[in-house]
Amino acid sequence: MDFEIDAEELIWKSEYNIGNLQIDKEHQQLFNIARKAFNVNKLQDEKTKLQELKSIITELFEYVGQHFNDEQKLMERIKYPHLKEHKKLHSQMIDMLKKIIKDFNTLEIAQIEKKLFLFIDDYFVKHIILEDKKIQLWQTPLDELRKNFGWKHVYSVNNSKIDQEHKQLFDIAKEAFKTVDDKDRNKKIKSILVELYDYMKTHFSDEETYMQEVNYPELQNHKKIHKGIISELNSFVKELPNLKPEVFEKELAIIIDLTLVQHIIQEDRKIIRWQQSKS
Repeated sequence: MDFEIDAEELIWKSEYNIGNLQIDKEHQQLFNIARKAFNVNKLQDEKTKLQELKSIITELFEYVGQHFNDEQKLMERIKYPHLKEHKKLHSQMIDMLKKIIKDFNTLEIAQIEKKLFLFIDDYFVKHIILEDKKIQLWQTPLDELRKNFGWKHVYSVNNSKIDQEHKQLFDIAKEAFKTVDDKDRNKKIKSILVELYDYMKTHFSDEETYMQEVNYPELQNHKKIHKGIISELNSFVKELPNLKPEVFEKELAIIIDLTLVQHIIQEDRKIIRWQQSKS
């Protein structure tokens, strides 16, 4: 099979919690189902493997549908501003599973595994870890975000230049989280955004050069993620005139925490694991 999900990504970590006991338990159960799919790949008997895959896909479809319903009710209760976009993502993922189920009997085992693992990668890695974390950050008071935000050794990619640039992100974040008078707010906003753009332009270029030097096989995918982050910041800037000051600060905190810090945790960490696997 030419596509394999990293087993490390299917291990539940406390950092994935969104602060709602029911939703967090459901997310953990989804991780359990995903690990079943990962283990099926190790089976040798094709008939048994096919039966297990069908069972897992059916279980995923049923569980995901209920989970999405519960999650949407939570977002409605807290008046989450991105509910509409989040519902669209849920709908797209349900359609992905429906397509796998519809085509199941006409696909080779390797094709079924590939489609299932692509779904797991898209849902568990990108949706739970990134999109659902936004719900938690939206509910978290800014004072708490300020208190808990900071560089951690786990973010290290074992390259002093890249690590130093990652640390600069946290310096920018500290400035973004500082309270200022209303009269200085616009000045602060412009300053932070200029710093973020400059940071990303320099850092992404250096990081891509480093990946090229070590022949990192996911370089092109990583470049696409960098472009996506720039695009998200551009969209945020366009929305600025319509945002209230307190909403701006919360949305900026989400961008810094998720789009950039989670990028370090999830994507840049893959570089470390790849280098470790080589040695």
